[in-house]
Amino acid sequence: MKKLTVGLVATGTGVVLLAAGIGSYALWSDSATVDAGPVDSGVMTIAAVDGTWTPDITLWVPGDTTTYTTDLTVTLAGDNLDSQLAIDAASITGDPALLAALEIDLTIGAITGGGTATPTGPPNTFTLASATPTVSTVLTVPVTITVDFPENSVTDTTAQDESVDLSGIEFTLTQIAP
Repeated sequence: MKKLTVGLVATGTGVVLLAAGIGSYALWSDSATVDAGPVDSGVMTIAAVDGTWTPDITLWVPGDTTTYTTDLTVTLAGDNLDSQLAIDAASITGDPALLAALEIDLTIGAITGGGTATPTGPPNTFTLASATPTVSTVLTVPVTITVDFPENSVTDTTAQDESVDLSGIEFTLTQIAP
């Protein structure tokens, strides 16, 4: 029985080796190259400068409203490059009751540099587009963040002696698929 097994293994190995050799001889072949040119990537960046609160409120109470104004510099260059500008809600942190009571809204003023902003859902989100998409366009985007503590947003002692940190509000710029 052992001799039969060894013989079958040897025969199988020989067949595999012979099969591997079939087609290993190369005949004629050729190739051609074309000059398709380079692929260059576009640009999408955002930068913010410190703005101002008007009025500057130290201890908030229901009924208070203030605005924060600043300019963002957005650079867009690329075919089919539309982007979405938004406030990153996770960048606003603090006590949950006060955070839930505040209404935070983003508005965009007249853009300079040849671009447009269109409000889109979800709230506080805008689609930005360059008027000249294949040219590097630097847009100045004036933004206003309105923070409102509505009178009817709390009852009893809810949200008293709490804190929400607005010092790290972050704007995000995300490419939208065409």
